Amino acid sequence: MTKIFGRPGCSATVGAVPQKNSWAARGLAIVGVVICSSVVWGCTSTQFYNEGPGSPSDRASGVVPDGSLGVCRIPNSKRPPIVNEKLWEDSRPCSAQTPDRFIRIGYGPGLAGAVTDADADKNMERLLNVLREGQKEDVGNNQVVSTLRNLHDYGLRDPELRDRVSRETARPSVCDYTYLLNTMSRERGKLAQGDRCAAQAFDGKQRTEVCLFDTARDEVVWLTSSWSCATHTGAITEHTSCFQLCAYDDYCAKQVSCSAPDIDLLLCAMGVCIPEPRSGIR
Repeated sequence: MTKIFGRPGCSATVGAVPQKNSWAARGLAIVGVVICSSVVWGCTSTQFYNEGPGSPSDRASGVVPDGSLGVCRIPNSKRPPIVNEKLWEDSRPCSAQTPDRFIRIGYGPGLAGAVTDADADKNMERLLNVLREGQKEDVGNNQVVSTLRNLHDYGLRDPELRDRVSRETARPSVCDYTYLLNTMSRERGKLAQGDRCAAQAFDGKQRTEVCLFDTARDEVVWLTSSWSCATHTGAITEHTSCFQLCAYDDYCAKQVSCSAPDIDLLLCAMGVCIPEPRSGIR
């Protein structure tokens, strides 16, 4: 029995305890040596390098972010009355490095048939007056039609406008611009909850979107009410359609494809040239 269980009165495992304590003591001694060595020679510390703040976002750096409208000023031109004055002041001149998708803004001599500053101002005032008179339901459309016919004739001879005139399709009847814009301006006011700005453009100096147009002018608000439908470069909301802007009026909707090329032509003649206008009912 003593061979199996050990000597009487003693546990079979007690004899191993001193050996374990001996190894623990040795371990503590080694740790102590290491600690002392680190105190004498010093420990290597973890180093963190300052990598700087990183590159700013496009918006923060003043670069037009994807999905936003960019604008540039035509060199040696004046601010079109239909354009937001602050945006005009903050915009950069157009150059060979300006992206094709940017809207070109500006009017003056050498643009839209003007030879001198005085000519440019007279042409602009004439077009603004047509927009004011064009809102009248009885005689307005005739004035708009007459003006656009003259603009077509001139545009065919102007390299800057010729391509826009060529987009015009054959029409079985005269477009009813007055009905279209009167309907859309009323409906847009409801959909936008009174917001008169039809298009936002990115201001590189303010680093935020601002209104592209001068909304203090009623005639400008009237013309641009069709912007999100006739140009497809902006929208009131993601799902706003031409039918909504027409208040689901079939006669109004039929005027969209008829009028959109002329609205684009008129905007460009007034100093807001969209690079790739597209029209039609979405």
